[in-house]
Amino acid sequence: MADATLPVPTAGPQDMAGGLARRLARYFKAQVEDWYDVCRRLTDWEDLHLVAGATPERLAEHDRLLDELEGVGRWLARATQGPDFPDRATAELVAMTLQDLKDRRALWHGPMSEDAREEFLWTVFHEP
Repeated sequence: MADATLPVPTAGPQDMAGGLARRLARYFKAQVEDWYDVCRRLTDWEDLHLVAGATPERLAEHDRLLDELEGVGRWLARATQGPDFPDRATAELVAMTLQDLKDRRALWHGPMSEDAREEFLWTVFHEP
């Protein structure tokens, strides 16, 4: 086993580093898309558990879901905010989704009156 040697790469250092950067960007984009998909499914959860009548327990659960999704979003945002991040579309998706989560928090947990909330829900979902 001590005689085992690793093959010497034929690519130069630039090719190896560029390939690594492209792979990592591709993997990162897939992780962002996974997070985005979970955030989109939150709409279905809200429709099922909050639109018809939000209980304090469901609102607390929703708050915890938002905490987790926003936390992951902040991790992703830190990676995408730099000027050298290579994929602007992915960076914009992260920023847009984080804003959507903040808007959801304001809608369901903010200081909105019950009348204003019902009017908003009617406007968006055509449900009281």
